Amino acid sequence: MVYASLAQAYSSRYEPFALKGADIPRDQQIGRQPYLKRKEAAMLAERLIAEYEAQTGSKPARVVLHKTSRYQDEEEQGFRDALLSEVAACELVWIAPTGFRLLRKGMIEPFRGTLCIAGSENFLFTSGYVPWWREYPGPHIPAPLLIGSSMKTDIRERSTEILTLSKMNWNSADGLASLPITLSFARKVGAVMTEMDGSNPNPLYRFYM
Repeated sequence: MVYASLAQAYSSRYEPFALKGADIPRDQQIGRQPYLKRKEAAMLAERLIAEYEAQTGSKPARVVLHKTSRYQDEEEQGFRDALLSEVAACELVWIAPTGFRLLRKGMIEPFRGTLCIAGSENFLFTSGYVPWWREYPGPHIPAPLLIGSSMKTDIRERSTEILTLSKMNWNSADGLASLPITLSFARKVGAVMTEMDGSNPNPLYRFYM
């Protein structure tokens, strides 16, 4: 049994694409979380830049990586080594669910887009009350995401990017989503790619819609 690593790239100007990375043994875990070794992370990042350049004719000016768990030291080193040798800047952002809840006085739920900074932790409400709908389109109490970075970053800018990407799921009629498309769609494609041992599927996004 293996996990399939996956890189999914989104750009404001070009068609997205997905790449299958290394197959990871089930026992390659830290704290029950699978991770990439330094060489595996570097190879995936190198392929990402190469595919982007092949499709667009140029390298990206900046790369922001989203991950559902914190970056292990080997992953961070591998991604940094590969990306910073090709692009001017990179951001290694992690996004995770949380049991944190925030209640407002009155009957209205926390607004979608609220960023609550509590000490060293950052809670972003990608779900919540939407003023132009005049309602909270969801069940129970809105649950924020816990977000962070492996290096110093502008957390407000990263939050804005995550909110924007949570409105880009073209496979759904929902106007908003709790997860950015970088993570929600990658999970589905990753599940398919675990069954494609040794193959290189077509990377273009339209083949997965």
